[in-house]
Amino acid sequence: MLWPVPTLSRSCAMSIRRAPICTSAITVLGVTLAGASLPLASASAAEPRVTLGNVSESALLAAPTQDAPSATIASTTTEPNGSTVTVTNSDELTAALEAVQPGQTIALADGVYTSDQFEAAADGTESAPITLTGSRDAILTTGDAASGYGLHITGDHWKVLGLSVTNSGKGIVLDGSNHTLISGVDVGNTGTEGVHFRAGSSDGIIENSHIHDTGTVTPDYGEGIYLGSAKSNWARIMGSSSVMDQSDRIIVRNNQISNTSTEGVDIKEGTTGGLITGNVFTNAGYSGANYGDSWVDVKGNAYTIIGNSGSGTKKDAFQVHSQIDGWGRENTFTDNTVHGDVPGYEVWVEAPSLGTVVDSEPISGAASGVTNISASE
Repeated sequence: MLWPVPTLSRSCAMSIRRAPICTSAITVLGVTLAGASLPLASASAAEPRVTLGNVSESALLAAPTQDAPSATIASTTTEPNGSTVTVTNSDELTAALEAVQPGQTIALADGVYTSDQFEAAADGTESAPITLTGSRDAILTTGDAASGYGLHITGDHWKVLGLSVTNSGKGIVLDGSNHTLISGVDVGNTGTEGVHFRAGSSDGIIENSHIHDTGTVTPDYGEGIYLGSAKSNWARIMGSSSVMDQSDRIIVRNNQISNTSTEGVDIKEGTTGGLITGNVFTNAGYSGANYGDSWVDVKGNAYTIIGNSGSGTKKDAFQVHSQIDGWGRENTFTDNTVHGDVPGYEVWVEAPSLGTVVDSEPISGAASGVTNISASE
């Protein structure tokens, strides 16, 4: 059986740092997603299958270990015609971020780097991305969980690899940053959200990372990974309450997401076509503050949520809401696993009319069962 996701029309959105961006081709770090309707092929629970453009099945569904993933960076690899700048303190990092050129790598020595906000504003290119890399002992911080962003990315085509962000108001925030990869990082002990793709940040990936202990200062806004912006924030983020934050086609894969005061992954209205796969959730959405009482809350359209697992939350593992007309539609859930401590449903859906597809399972670890709507055979 194929579960088609309808083709949705594109429109232009104003980035907070750019002219309007209109997208017709869908490319994520060299992976072409355009033209795919994100179908899911029928398969057994033991062998989940997914088709997403030409992304390989093994790349999407490789399960993370239960231990927090760690980045192994044996050596710094530069892009063609690039060079490596090694930094050892906060002033050197600030200067390197201001001077970096496409294809270059900024390598962080182990240590603590403190700033009100480290800014990654330069643009890389598809063939010459900019790389910011370090071990888990290279730590970015504002020094205050009540203020600032540990790292603010507004440039395109960045690779952020291996480092840690902690004790900041927000962890990593992307504003108008397209084709950016975040891989193997540790983001935790943040006052509000951990990682936020915002203001039209599209075609990005966050993978193999540990996102944890968010909302330590303001539990109402302690999302682990946040995609887009709520309609109530469009005027502030996008410049107009009628301009959607189309942070589209984000891939969230193979992450450990734990102890988030609100949702482990919050997917906002106005966003389309992302993939949530291979993540392990532990006590995500534990507080119920500001209705954040699930691992994943989907308010966008045409998302595929497949092969995730975990335990512990305030209410349901996954939820689907329609915050505004036309949104929260045509989302697909398959081969997800609840191990326990989920008092509600595995997948709770606000209304059957939203076109949500939930894979039928013989049994669920969620106390109320698989779903409150009819599951698909």
